[in-house]
Amino acid sequence: MTGAVLATALFFSCATPAPPPPAVPLVGATSEGPFVPEARDLFAGCTPLPDSPTARTWRCAGMSLWLEERQDLEPARALAEARARVIARLGAAGLTESRESLPLVGASWPALRFAARAPEGACRASGYVTVVAPLAGRRRQLGCIVPGEDRAELARCLERFEFLAAHGNPEGDVLDPAALLLPPRLPWRVLTVPPGCRLASSTSRSGRIRCEDATFSWSVFAPTENTTGLARWRDQSVAELHDALPGSGPVEEVDCRLEVRPTRCFRFTTPGPEGARVLWAAAVTWQGGALFAACDFPSGALGFPAACNGVFTPR
Repeated sequence: MTGAVLATALFFSCATPAPPPPAVPLVGATSEGPFVPEARDLFAGCTPLPDSPTARTWRCAGMSLWLEERQDLEPARALAEARARVIARLGAAGLTESRESLPLVGASWPALRFAARAPEGACRASGYVTVVAPLAGRRRQLGCIVPGEDRAELARCLERFEFLAAHGNPEGDVLDPAALLLPPRLPWRVLTVPPGCRLASSTSRSGRIRCEDATFSWSVFAPTENTTGLARWRDQSVAELHDALPGSGPVEEVDCRLEVRPTRCFRFTTPGPEGARVLWAAAVTWQGGALFAACDFPSGALGFPAACNGVFTPR
């Protein structure tokens, strides 16, 4: 990271089964995570949470980081949308902001820095949003929220901004609806998108199906240590999901099956605008790889909804 960027960071104070297709190679899937080699050190410990075919969020311990490819909006409008996302996440009460510029990919880009303060004055969260256009026809909205006013985390945020601005998605996949892998699939079978649902992401390594009453996400990787590595990856993913859903209850561990294989599922309830929801998550090894899956739906539902694709079964 350049000295100018670091100085800026330190200044801030605050359905019917289909025949299985040929196996899909786990391109880029490693025990270090789903990132391309040049991004693995920088994004180590980050968990991808696909938002849409054009957007990704990553949870990196306490940091929430996002990238959205927005070719259809002018920079000012894209920056306003990024600001609205921060307000939706942190609330308007106690939120202060100022206009700044960030030196990224060899140029200076308009940005907002913000801080959210509790009534007693303590800083709850801080961060940045910006929009960059490093190439003609390529516009990227970037955002980052960190707990409190941790200067080291703010500096780390800008290091990641530099990569995202220059290279885009660190998982290597193009964020464009035309790049979705169709139909969505695990390496060993096809998945279905129920009527009324949409495919937010679909690659050879991960995907997410979003419905009005359920969300199903999955990712695969190649563990080097089948037991220890899998447990660490699963526990981190569950912790990030729990942290990303404010107000969630305690995590319970229960017997279940994931893709017919016996394992332990982790579940917790979380409040929603239309009532409580329950999230199930689990991981298993399979055919030399590993699968992590999560599905959330209304807590009063009878069984798992179609969006979960029959991945989870109780036992």
